[in-house]
Amino acid sequence: MDSATPGLAKEDIRRYLHGICEEAKDLMRAYDPQRMLDWTKTNIADGAAFQADIRIQKDGAHAGSVAVTLEKDDILQLGGLFGTLAGKDSIADYSLDIKIKDVISHGADAATVKVTWHEHIVFQMPSGAGQDNNGRITVDVEADCCHLLLREDGRLSVGLTLCSGEARMLSSD
Repeated sequence: MDSATPGLAKEDIRRYLHGICEEAKDLMRAYDPQRMLDWTKTNIADGAAFQADIRIQKDGAHAGSVAVTLEKDDILQLGGLFGTLAGKDSIADYSLDIKIKDVISHGADAATVKVTWHEHIVFQMPSGAGQDNNGRITVDVEADCCHLLLREDGRLSVGLTLCSGEARMLSSD
Protein backbone atom coordinates (compact mmCIF):
# COMPACT_ATOMS: atom_id res chain seq x y z
CA MET A 1 0.00 0.00 0.00
CA ASP A 2 1.45 3.36 -1.04
CA SER A 3 1.14 6.26 1.32
CA ALA A 4 0.76 9.71 -0.16
CA THR A 5 3.95 11.76 -0.25
CA PRO A 6 3.24 15.13 1.25
CA GLY A 7 4.17 18.09 -0.89
CA LEU A 8 6.07 21.13 0.22
CA ALA A 9 3.73 23.09 2.46
CA LYS A 10 2.55 26.37 0.97
CA GLU A 11 3.19 28.03 4.33
CA ASP A 12 6.85 26.87 4.27
CA ILE A 13 7.22 28.30 0.77
CA ARG A 14 5.55 31.57 1.77
CA ARG A 15 7.78 31.85 4.86
CA TYR A 16 10.91 31.07 2.80
CA LEU A 17 10.16 33.65 0.08
CA HIS A 18 9.16 36.37 2.55
CA GLY A 19 12.33 35.52 4.48
CA ILE A 20 14.32 36.16 1.29
CA CYS A 21 12.80 39.66 1.18
CA GLU A 22 13.75 40.38 4.79
CA GLU A 23 17.25 38.97 4.35
CA ALA A 24 17.77 41.06 1.20
CA LYS A 25 16.77 44.22 3.08
CA ASP A 26 19.20 43.36 5.90
CA LEU A 27 21.99 42.58 3.44
CA MET A 28 21.55 45.85 1.58
CA ARG A 29 21.42 47.88 4.81
CA ALA A 30 24.52 46.16 6.22
CA TYR A 31 26.22 46.26 2.83
CA ASP A 32 28.57 43.36 3.40
CA PRO A 33 29.59 41.97 -0.02
CA GLN A 34 30.92 38.71 1.49
CA ARG A 35 27.64 38.14 3.33
CA MET A 36 25.81 38.70 0.03
CA LEU A 37 27.95 36.07 -1.68
CA ASP A 38 27.44 33.62 1.21
CA TRP A 39 23.67 34.18 0.99
CA THR A 40 23.75 33.46 -2.74
CA LYS A 41 25.74 30.25 -2.23
CA THR A 42 23.20 29.06 0.37
CA ASN A 43 19.94 30.07 -1.33
CA ILE A 44 20.63 29.28 -4.97
CA ALA A 45 20.75 25.58 -5.79
CA ASP A 46 23.80 24.09 -7.47
CA GLY A 47 23.08 23.84 -11.18
CA ALA A 48 20.41 26.56 -10.98
CA ALA A 49 19.75 28.64 -14.08
CA PHE A 50 18.04 32.02 -14.25
CA GLN A 51 16.52 33.48 -17.39
CA ALA A 52 15.16 37.02 -17.40
CA ASP A 53 13.75 39.36 -20.02
CA ILE A 54 13.62 42.93 -18.73
CA ARG A 55 12.35 46.04 -20.51
CA ILE A 56 14.11 49.22 -19.36
CA GLN A 57 12.76 52.77 -19.07
CA LYS A 58 14.94 55.74 -18.18
CA ASP A 59 13.25 58.95 -17.09
CA GLY A 60 9.98 57.71 -18.62
CA ALA A 61 11.36 56.81 -22.07
CA HIS A 62 12.02 53.33 -23.40
CA ALA A 63 15.76 52.76 -23.13
CA GLY A 64 16.09 49.15 -24.23
CA SER A 65 15.68 45.55 -23.26
CA VAL A 66 17.89 42.94 -21.69
CA ALA A 67 17.61 39.19 -22.00
CA VAL A 68 20.01 37.18 -19.84
CA THR A 69 20.53 33.57 -18.92
CA LEU A 70 22.73 33.09 -15.88
CA GLU A 71 23.96 30.12 -13.92
CA LYS A 72 24.84 30.16 -10.21
CA ASP A 73 28.53 30.93 -10.89
CA ASP A 74 27.52 33.89 -13.08
CA ILE A 75 25.34 35.24 -10.28
CA LEU A 76 28.18 34.88 -7.79
CA GLN A 77 30.48 36.83 -10.13
CA LEU A 78 27.86 39.55 -10.68
CA GLY A 79 27.35 39.79 -6.91
CA GLY A 80 31.07 40.40 -6.50
CA LEU A 81 30.98 43.02 -9.26
CA PHE A 82 27.99 44.74 -7.60
CA GLY A 83 29.88 44.69 -4.30
CA THR A 84 32.84 46.38 -5.97
CA LEU A 85 30.82 49.03 -7.83
CA ALA A 86 28.23 49.96 -5.20
CA GLY A 87 29.76 51.31 -2.03
CA LYS A 88 28.02 51.17 1.34
CA ASP A 89 27.16 54.86 1.23
CA SER A 90 25.78 54.67 -2.31
CA ILE A 91 22.61 52.74 -1.35
CA ALA A 92 20.23 55.33 0.09
CA ASP A 93 17.06 53.18 0.17
CA TYR A 94 16.14 49.59 -0.57
CA SER A 95 13.05 47.41 -0.43
CA LEU A 96 12.02 44.05 -1.85
CA ASP A 97 8.50 42.67 -1.72
CA ILE A 98 6.82 39.62 -3.17
CA LYS A 99 3.32 38.56 -4.10
CA ILE A 100 2.83 34.81 -4.37
CA LYS A 101 0.29 33.95 -7.06
CA ASP A 102 0.38 30.16 -7.32
CA VAL A 103 2.14 27.15 -5.80
CA ILE A 104 2.26 23.74 -7.47
CA SER A 105 3.81 20.95 -5.40
CA HIS A 106 5.98 18.33 -7.08
CA GLY A 107 6.27 16.05 -4.06
CA ALA A 108 8.06 16.51 -0.78
CA ASP A 109 11.17 18.17 -2.20
CA ALA A 110 10.12 20.48 -5.03
CA ALA A 111 7.49 23.04 -5.99
CA THR A 112 6.88 25.50 -8.77
CA VAL A 113 5.96 28.96 -7.52
CA LYS A 114 4.61 31.87 -9.58
CA VAL A 115 5.34 35.25 -8.03
CA THR A 116 5.64 38.95 -8.70
CA TRP A 117 8.73 40.65 -7.25
CA HIS A 118 8.87 44.40 -6.54
CA GLU A 119 12.34 45.83 -5.93
CA HIS A 120 13.10 49.47 -5.16
CA ILE A 121 16.61 50.82 -4.82
CA VAL A 122 17.91 54.37 -4.60
CA PHE A 123 21.57 54.97 -5.38
CA GLN A 124 23.13 58.14 -4.00
CA MET A 125 25.85 59.17 -6.41
CA PRO A 126 29.08 60.49 -4.89
CA SER A 127 29.65 64.18 -5.34
CA GLY A 128 32.06 65.04 -8.11
CA ALA A 129 35.05 67.31 -7.75
CA GLY A 130 33.77 70.71 -6.69
CA GLN A 131 30.08 69.69 -6.83
CA ASP A 132 27.87 70.21 -3.80
CA ASN A 133 24.84 68.23 -4.91
CA ASN A 134 24.75 64.48 -5.22
CA GLY A 135 22.54 62.97 -7.87
CA ARG A 136 20.29 60.03 -7.22
CA ILE A 137 19.20 57.20 -9.41
CA THR A 138 16.01 55.43 -8.40
CA VAL A 139 15.41 51.98 -9.85
CA ASP A 140 12.06 50.23 -9.56
CA VAL A 141 11.80 46.69 -10.90
CA GLU A 142 8.66 44.61 -11.19
CA ALA A 143 9.07 41.06 -12.48
CA ASP A 144 6.72 38.13 -12.88
CA CYS A 145 8.68 34.97 -12.20
CA CYS A 146 8.24 31.25 -12.09
CA HIS A 147 10.65 29.56 -9.65
CA LEU A 148 11.41 25.93 -9.05
CA LEU A 149 12.08 25.64 -5.31
CA LEU A 150 14.02 22.61 -4.12
CA ARG A 151 14.49 21.11 -0.68
CA GLU A 152 17.98 19.74 -0.22
CA ASP A 153 19.36 18.65 3.13
CA GLY A 154 16.21 20.00 4.79
CA ARG A 155 16.69 23.50 3.35
CA LEU A 156 14.85 25.27 0.56
CA SER A 157 16.77 26.86 -2.30
CA VAL A 158 15.92 28.45 -5.64
CA GLY A 159 16.49 26.33 -8.74
CA LEU A 160 15.36 27.13 -12.26
CA THR A 161 13.91 30.65 -12.59
CA LEU A 162 12.14 32.32 -15.51
CA CYS A 163 11.27 36.03 -15.22
CA SER A 164 9.79 38.77 -17.36
CA GLY A 165 9.59 42.32 -16.12
CA GLU A 166 10.25 46.00 -16.34
CA ALA A 167 12.92 48.22 -14.78
CA ARG A 168 12.17 51.93 -14.42
CA MET A 169 15.11 54.26 -13.72
CA LEU A 170 14.69 57.87 -12.72
CA SER A 171 17.57 60.34 -12.36
CA SER A 172 17.35 63.29 -10.00
CA ASP A 173 19.63 65.93 -8.52
